[in-house]
Amino acid sequence: MAQVTAAAHKTFGRGFSNELGYVKLTYNFANDAGAAADTVKLGTTDGKICVVMSRVVVETACTSGGSATMIIGVNGGDTDAFLDTTSGAVASLTDDSVHQETAGQGLVLASGAVIEADIATADLTAGKVHLHLWYVNQD
Repeated sequence: MAQVTAAAHKTFGRGFSNELGYVKLTYNFANDAGAAADTVKLGTTDGKICVVMSRVVVETACTSGGSATMIIGVNGGDTDAFLDTTSGAVASLTDDSVHQETAGQGLVLASGAVIEADIATADLTAGKVHLHLWYVNQD
């Protein structure tokens, strides 16, 4: 298992208090590979935040030679808060599909929290997935 940092990795969170912030975090097979058991760091919080709402949007369908899955969540925390194994099955990750998990709506993340995609079961061979987060600073 390797942890790689996404080419589009972002650090986000610090800003004005009580303002709604937004960030789009992206996994792109063309830049980030897709080996089974790899995790891909999509973003890191800079300051404590409360996630108000999240959506996962598939821009380019994910494909696999097997039954690959992808979960998106917080390293060391709720590892599938934003995309769980059922929603993240390669058969569900089709062009323009939108996914929402209950756990990812109203989640507090500590400063330095790492949001990552975890690929399992089989290698991905294509795909581009975005995690949209709306959040409020807690510091």
